[in-house]
Amino acid sequence: MAHINLGMDRKTFFEKYYDKNWFLQRQAFKTGEFSWNDLDDALYSWEPQGRQINLFKNGPVPAEQFTETYVDISEQRTRIVKDVLYNFLKNGATLVLNKLQHHSPVIHDYCMNLAQFIGEKTNANAYAAFGGDGSFGKHWDTHGVFVLQLIGRKHWRVYAPTFEQPLAHQKSTRHKADCPKEPVLDTILEAGDLFYIPRGWWHDALPMEGQPTFHIAVGTFPIKVIDYLFWLCSNKLTEHIEGRQSLNAYSDIQTPIANVTEKLSELLSDPIMLQEFQQAVHEQQRVRSRFNIAELAEHYAENRSENTKHPIVRLNTFTPISNQQESIMINEFKLNLDASSREFLSGLVKENSLENDKEKKVYSLKQRQLLKQLGEYDVVEWIDR
Repeated sequence: MAHINLGMDRKTFFEKYYDKNWFLQRQAFKTGEFSWNDLDDALYSWEPQGRQINLFKNGPVPAEQFTETYVDISEQRTRIVKDVLYNFLKNGATLVLNKLQHHSPVIHDYCMNLAQFIGEKTNANAYAAFGGDGSFGKHWDTHGVFVLQLIGRKHWRVYAPTFEQPLAHQKSTRHKADCPKEPVLDTILEAGDLFYIPRGWWHDALPMEGQPTFHIAVGTFPIKVIDYLFWLCSNKLTEHIEGRQSLNAYSDIQTPIANVTEKLSELLSDPIMLQEFQQAVHEQQRVRSRFNIAELAEHYAENRSENTKHPIVRLNTFTPISNQQESIMINEFKLNLDASSREFLSGLVKENSLENDKEKKVYSLKQRQLLKQLGEYDVVEWIDR
């Protein structure tokens, strides 16, 4: 299984770097887990629709320039025209693949490693190039990014933020002139290097001529204060008269504004409201995972024997389990937790976290049977098959 070593524990990362500063870890993961052949395999099963597969050369290349539509058994399909794609790449274009974790178990593993470390949903966009001027120029992202250089080398420049912690709609496009002239970091990432860039930090990634390069940018997506406010206003404030009062130009406006301000402050400071919000968010979480039909087939084998292998498994959530938690919702399946089950499930997260690089865990027969059942309910993912 792909594994990342940040060289620090979670507490240190959040105190020193999270949303605050860039961080570079050389040789954070073993190279060779993902190759050009793996990229070929992902593209083979991936139809280029919905702007998930893109080319950039002096700006975005229109999809119709490197794809074509055709009819296949009475169904309209889209395919990449390979010779056109190859020519673009040979002439300095960058291939950008959005949400590559949905098409590669290895990339999915990297995303889940980081998601469970940081406690946030993740998404991996990938960038392949053989030279050229890069894809986006100087820009900031509206989410934190872990850059993993998987193949080759790439030149990076990072600049101090001029607009801190932007939201999704607050793009850098109209602020290009604000980017500082001097970078705070000018470096070359080698295969195996990891680089963290907080949201809002300007950066520029440049391929190096004649050197094939492939990296993924694993974006992290936290719940923000504004999300909590929207939820309170939509789901709780409407239950109180202060949130339902009219604002009319011919009547007193200041009093209802003052009243709703006081009520909203009361709701914001209520820990029960925050717990309800977090629970509502967690219940909506869905995590993709590998299928394990081979295990089902084994059940019907004529000479079936009890499986004695010790699997590598991962809990299908990036939400930490607290010591007092009585239940957890994972992929729409609710588990009631007692002390022993909390400890066991928390161990599945720790076993695969970035803070832990232990040998494969040995499970008892009863635990293996439980993990098999939890796998069928999509609560855990069997990483080795």
